[in-house]
Amino acid sequence: MLSINFTYTKMIDRIKKKVEFFINTEMRGNFTPGKFELALHDAIQGRNEEYFYDLNKLIVRENRGMISGGLSNIPDKFSSKILHYLVESPPLTITNDRIGLPSDWRYLDEGELVDGNAVEYCKNKREFNILKSQATTQYPIYTIIGDLLLFAPTSATPYQTTISYIRQIKYPKWTYTAVDGAELFNPDAVDFQDADIHSSEENEIVRRVLMSFGVNLKEEDLQRFTMQEENTDFNQNNAT
Repeated sequence: MLSINFTYTKMIDRIKKKVEFFINTEMRGNFTPGKFELALHDAIQGRNEEYFYDLNKLIVRENRGMISGGLSNIPDKFSSKILHYLVESPPLTITNDRIGLPSDWRYLDEGELVDGNAVEYCKNKREFNILKSQATTQYPIYTIIGDLLLFAPTSATPYQTTISYIRQIKYPKWTYTAVDGAELFNPDAVDFQDADIHSSEENEIVRRVLMSFGVNLKEEDLQRFTMQEENTDFNQNNAT
């Protein structure tokens, strides 16, 4: 049986090698780096969407008083996967009572002024307009308008805030160097991008990429294969 060296540190290469092992030989000619990257991106995107569906169910339970609030209190099964995409911005200057959202934002988590005061979120502009007359520098509010954050109260002097948000996924890029007609993995290329997903999802993503190429595999089969190859790799390393 073909042995996969699990000493590779980049998840995207491990995923590719597993997919190559299980894919039908006749399909190898259609398994180009570009098609692999597209299938990998679609698999990660689909899995990512499921996280937020599950998160919405948890929010409903939270609203019913069945679980406590905040991202940090989501059951570990989901929190580590979602928090993989959590980003905290550097201080952003609020000018004319607004700032532009980062280009990779997807869901806003919370905002905080540099002086430590939390900023209260208004779910729409109507709520914001009702509450802005009551906002103070100690209890500011904000809302999302398109790609902008709008703040109150009005201030003639620019001030700063930080925001934490769930970012969009990054498009994977399995970069390589062509040597004698063969494509050799090269993670040092400037456009390299590893698989952008929590490490615990590696086998699930392999399974989904395989499905996009017409190969159906159970999670248990992948786990068994991975354990066998890890044991083989461990024994080979200890024998040298």
